[in-house]
Amino acid sequence: MSGVALSAASAEPEQLHGRLLQEVDGAALGGVLGAFFAFLFVFLLIFLNSFYIVRQAEGMIIERFGKFHKVMYSGWNWVFPFIDQPRSITWRKTQIGVGGNLEDQTIEATRIDLRESMFNFMKQEVYTRDTVLLDVNSLMFYRIFDIKKAAYEVEDLQSALSNTAQTQLKEVFGKMTFSEALASQRAINDHLVQQFSKLFLGWGIHVERMELLDLVPKSIGEAMKKQMIAERQRRGDFIISEGKKSAMKLEAEGSMKVQINMGIAEQQKTRKISEGEKDAKIELARAERTALDELGNAMREDKVRQSDYMLSQRYNDLVYVCADVSDKTIYLPYEAASLGGIINTLHLTYGQEGPRTGPPKRVTTSQIDAQMAQAESAAAAGDDSALD
Repeated sequence: MSGVALSAASAEPEQLHGRLLQEVDGAALGGVLGAFFAFLFVFLLIFLNSFYIVRQAEGMIIERFGKFHKVMYSGWNWVFPFIDQPRSITWRKTQIGVGGNLEDQTIEATRIDLRESMFNFMKQEVYTRDTVLLDVNSLMFYRIFDIKKAAYEVEDLQSALSNTAQTQLKEVFGKMTFSEALASQRAINDHLVQQFSKLFLGWGIHVERMELLDLVPKSIGEAMKKQMIAERQRRGDFIISEGKKSAMKLEAEGSMKVQINMGIAEQQKTRKISEGEKDAKIELARAERTALDELGNAMREDKVRQSDYMLSQRYNDLVYVCADVSDKTIYLPYEAASLGGIINTLHLTYGQEGPRTGPPKRVTTSQIDAQMAQAESAAAAGDDSALD
């Protein structure tokens, strides 16, 4: 029993020493692991705060000890950890909601969007020149081109934009009547773009365009209705007057053209008639000359004197005139001796001195022709003696 007790007593110190060694080794290992993880944590913390990844069309402002240091753009950017800090900017972001309405959201961000964005100006009350109260809601499309100016040149950028817009809208609409404002929205947008571009240039903002969303009159009631009716009536009268004036002008121009054309036609008619008469007279003269030439040739061939021809022509004319009488009495200018010679020979055939017992003596055609020729020659001889 005593031997067993001694062996047990000698084994207890060894076990205690082994336990102590194990505890010391575990504590050392835990300390090493704790130091390693602490170092890794600090390293990761320093590493993560030593660079920033900036996305495309974004920008960040870095301040060193509260002072502006630089502007970081898209890409991998290194900074001093815990010394360089990004500056945050409070901004109002306008988005289109689910229902299609514009929604404004105020955000505080260190990353500034450099793309074209929208800024919704709240409804503002403005008066026109004819004292009409309007609710005007406008939308500005802008782009930040200088991040430093947008962050440091103005204390509250969105308030400054809103107040400036309100002042400009009052100035613009105060110079117009309500009707002019309704008809000049494009001109108003262009004017606001020019004015806002000048004013916002120092704040690093470029205005792309302006749009008037709402232009609603307030509290005009019956007065506005009467004004609109009177304006429409005035425009209607003016249009009718312009139409009448244009109609009268066109009618006068048409009458003038008709008169001009009639005058030209009359002138051409007179010229054509004159040319026709001229050509007719020329042709008549040519025909008369040809007739005279033929007559002259015939008279020369027949050996007829011109005086004989003229006397016979006058005789024929006289016969034509004397034939148209009412009392049936005709006077013919003729040589009486020739007629007397013909009549004196009739009793030989048909008178009392002719044969009574036998048939009457026949007179042949040749005898009659001979007697007629003798009478004509005697008449011609009498005319020549009368002319001589």
